[in-house]
Amino acid sequence: MNDLETFLAMGGYAAYVWPSFGFAFVVLAGLWLQARTALRRAEARLARLEALGLDRRARRRRPASSTPGTAARTDGAADDVARA
Repeated sequence: MNDLETFLAMGGYAAYVWPSFGFAFVVLAGLWLQARTALRRAEARLARLEALGLDRRARRRRPASSTPGTAARTDGAADDVARA
């Protein structure tokens, strides 16, 4: 039993070591919960989009000249942007 007490005392630094372990555990648990929540939201959004039949690759891009506030380019730069 003496070995366990010595370990838990941490050489006199238990007042610093155990709270730091507790704080690290709380932070890691919070990050895990945040990641799990974000994953579930993303999966729900993906399911809604798939139910609507929206495919990211199937969307047509608007020509650069139809974008409000831009002028049509004649040097072919709009084609390069559309390919990117």
